Amino acid sequence: MATLVLTAVGTVVGGPIGGAIGAVIGNQIDRAIFTPKGAKGPRLDSLAVQGSSYGADLPRLFGTMRVSGSVIWATDLRESTHKSGGKGRPTTTTYSYSASFAVALSARPVRAIHRIWADGALLRGAAGDWKSDVGSFRSTPATRGRRSIP
Repeated sequence: MATLVLTAVGTVVGGPIGGAIGAVIGNQIDRAIFTPKGAKGPRLDSLAVQGSSYGADLPRLFGTMRVSGSVIWATDLRESTHKSGGKGRPTTTTYSYSASFAVALSARPVRAIHRIWADGALLRGAAGDWKSDVGSFRSTPATRGRRSIP
């Protein structure tokens, strides 16, 4: 808005050179007024992780079947803040979250895990290839001596 006004005033007072000077000054005023001071990305309201109830039964799996596991141990979610921008651009803050947790699938040893899904997204394919970065993945000490998860 200030760019338009000062360009018109500069043109009336100083001709084309005055219009150019008015446009530059108006642009600086508009940037100072209308540029956001810092944009923030979406953030979680609750940092609660899925849990399980004490004393709930674990299924005994036989054959191949699709199951949802029971979270038997979990840390709190860790929030990481990342800022980007600067040098004439607005600063943007984004948030990412991470957690460590243990999931029990069966009350008896499991031979193999073919696919792993989380929140509707495939994390590990049937061939054993990871579709996304999951950090570390390991079997429990009880199954490590018998058969490890491929």
